[in-house]
Amino acid sequence: MNKAIKTVVLKNQPDEPKVIRQVGMGYYADVYRFGYENKDSVIIKVYKNSGMLENEVLQLKALSEHSVCPVPRVLWTHKADESCPHDILAMTYIKGTVGGLVKYINPAKKTRLAQDIVNCLLSFHNTHNSEGFGEIGSDVRYKTFNECYRKRAEKIIPMARTLNKKGEVSDYVLSVIEKAMEQFDKIFYLPITKSCLIHGDYNVWNIMVDKKNCKVSGVIDPCGCMWADSEFDLYQLFNANGKKLKLFEIYCEKKELSENYRQKMAFYQLFTEIEHYYNSGHSVKQNKLRRCADALNRFLD
Repeated sequence: MNKAIKTVVLKNQPDEPKVIRQVGMGYYADVYRFGYENKDSVIIKVYKNSGMLENEVLQLKALSEHSVCPVPRVLWTHKADESCPHDILAMTYIKGTVGGLVKYINPAKKTRLAQDIVNCLLSFHNTHNSEGFGEIGSDVRYKTFNECYRKRAEKIIPMARTLNKKGEVSDYVLSVIEKAMEQFDKIFYLPITKSCLIHGDYNVWNIMVDKKNCKVSGVIDPCGCMWADSEFDLYQLFNANGKKLKLFEIYCEKKELSENYRQKMAFYQLFTEIEHYYNSGHSVKQNKLRRCADALNRFLD
């Protein structure tokens, strides 16, 4: 951690930390834990891009109001200035192990944790907004998610073309994206009219786990949290050890899915991956992107 960031932290919480430890290094931010002698630790998130701080503050607030699991509470924020050129978010520390690292041999323990993970997600998805679909904190609302998401998907097409020109997205993947956009109405043929709260990045890497009690100790790092189609979150349930925990199967037992959920999931995943690589500037994982394109291409004429 550089001196400017530490100075900002000490200005907002003057107690000298006993330990400063980097606990995360993501595409969009670096995360540190400030540990203290006689008080709770504090999580410091240092953003690499501007414009994300305000969104995450609003998203954490929305999730915390409706979650059955703990969500970090915002303590203070710093907007980039001459003294420190980074946006910074200070949050309460949630104890636990990152869900993607948790492995149980005992089937009963795995099931107990999986049930808790899904129940937490359902606490978001069972929260509805009668005003319609759209971004958290925005006054713009849409009657259907089809209308709302089409506008977002259309903006991703030029992102894909730019990445293609750079040689990071293959001609095949680009062709699938363009063809899928042309067939948007065929893929999203059912109107999505129930506006639900989504996390936007609900995978086991963003879930903290109390390993001893086999339960969720906290949900962190929303990205794309908004009023949306609840099925937008579902493809994330297969990531890391989510497949071994059978998160998707348990979700299906608890909530009925739409008849076109498979093609929607494939569309959401490929387009979100493109958006992510474009915005983060990180190298594209070619094999993963190819698999996503193959999954969506199966549903195209």
